[in-house]
Amino acid sequence: MNPRIVSGGRWKAILGPLGRILLATILVGGAVAVAQVTLKLLQGVLSLGGAVPAFYYLAYLVVSVLVAYFVYRAYVHLVEKRAVSELSGRGAAGELGLGTLIGFGLIAMTVVVLWVAGFYSVLGANGLAVIFVSLANDGAGAFVEEIILRGVFFRITEERLGTWVALAISVVLFALLHLASPGATVASTILVGIEGGILLSAAYVFTRRLWLAIGIHFGWDFSQDGLFGVGSGSEGVLRGELSGPGLLSGGNAGIEGSVIALVLCLAVSAYLLVGAKQKGNLLGPARTRGVQSTVR
Repeated sequence: MNPRIVSGGRWKAILGPLGRILLATILVGGAVAVAQVTLKLLQGVLSLGGAVPAFYYLAYLVVSVLVAYFVYRAYVHLVEKRAVSELSGRGAAGELGLGTLIGFGLIAMTVVVLWVAGFYSVLGANGLAVIFVSLANDGAGAFVEEIILRGVFFRITEERLGTWVALAISVVLFALLHLASPGATVASTILVGIEGGILLSAAYVFTRRLWLAIGIHFGWDFSQDGLFGVGSGSEGVLRGELSGPGLLSGGNAGIEGSVIALVLCLAVSAYLLVGAKQKGNLLGPARTRGVQSTVR
């Protein structure tokens, strides 16, 4: 007697929401980790013996994105048995570009406010080569993290518990993930959790796609790390210094720990959520919809 093969639709039912979250996270995160470790081992070869390091960083970015994309796509097709509408190519460039501008604008506005108040100053500049490091790290990080945090955790949680509960869980999860960041404090961790957890999830709910969230995430990280030098990541083109009260400047946690950044993020988040409500994109708990789960 041949062993019974479980179809993709049945796998979704058998695994349940938590099982799907764990499976997808392990598959995507594990595959990306293996790819990045392999690239690290080949760094000397990929950078032509160190002569052209930009080649290595380009490979790091492209491979990380492609591995995350295709592994997630395979999971959705095989387990959830549906089209990957959240990563469809139509309109992706526009949403990605708009998101990048929003992320950059939020950091730039925060920097300007702090500069006017005398809490931000430029100590010097680094060579343009540092941009390659930030592009690779922040670009790969934004794509992979949004696949896992929004495409997996938030989307599946929202299917069962509804938009508002999923937003609350997203805030807690985003805060916990940044708890170990260099210079993090309890206050900065809470602020970052609210900023990223709500803003990036609101971007997904507004569009029901991941591209806007990916763009905002990248624009935010790249601006603070690669341009203004006020993040906790790699050095930027400018070597910025933050001073003044930690609640305003972010202190050792970087500019994303600033209450100014929080206020700006909440303003954009409110706009996106109001727009999502007008578009009918907000979901209630599954029990109130009379279904076990909803796949968007």
